[in-house]
Amino acid sequence: MNAIIATLGPLLDPDELQLTEADKRAAHAKLDSAVRLGGLSPQQATDRHDLVGLVHTRGELRRVFDGLPDAVPPTGLTLALRSVTVGWLVVCSTQFAVWLGLAVFGHFDGPWWLWSDLALGTGVGILWWTHESYHRKSSLQAI
Repeated sequence: MNAIIATLGPLLDPDELQLTEADKRAAHAKLDSAVRLGGLSPQQATDRHDLVGLVHTRGELRRVFDGLPDAVPPTGLTLALRSVTVGWLVVCSTQFAVWLGLAVFGHFDGPWWLWSDLALGTGVGILWWTHESYHRKSSLQAI
């Protein structure tokens, strides 16, 4: 059960993903970018640089960038990602269970459920890619 929770936890709550060194480097670069754009004073940036060293998850990093637009994914995007991922997992599981049940009773067909699961998975993948792009970019846009 712990393996399932460890696997599905970050999938269902992207803010609980552990920060990587690349995430921290991008965070430091965004703070420097915010100083160049006038969004933060050098002292504010220094304080937030110190905080980046203390945070461990993306949800905690969200608080470091509080007040800086375009630094982290909007909460609406994160909520949409969670909702669509849960829906996709429910649809995949249900279709597989129906297919397996039919196979047990002698109505074995090809894996018809794969088509819709792959199509819905593409939508989930696009949302994940969009969400990840906020964490990978190293500069903020002037607003």
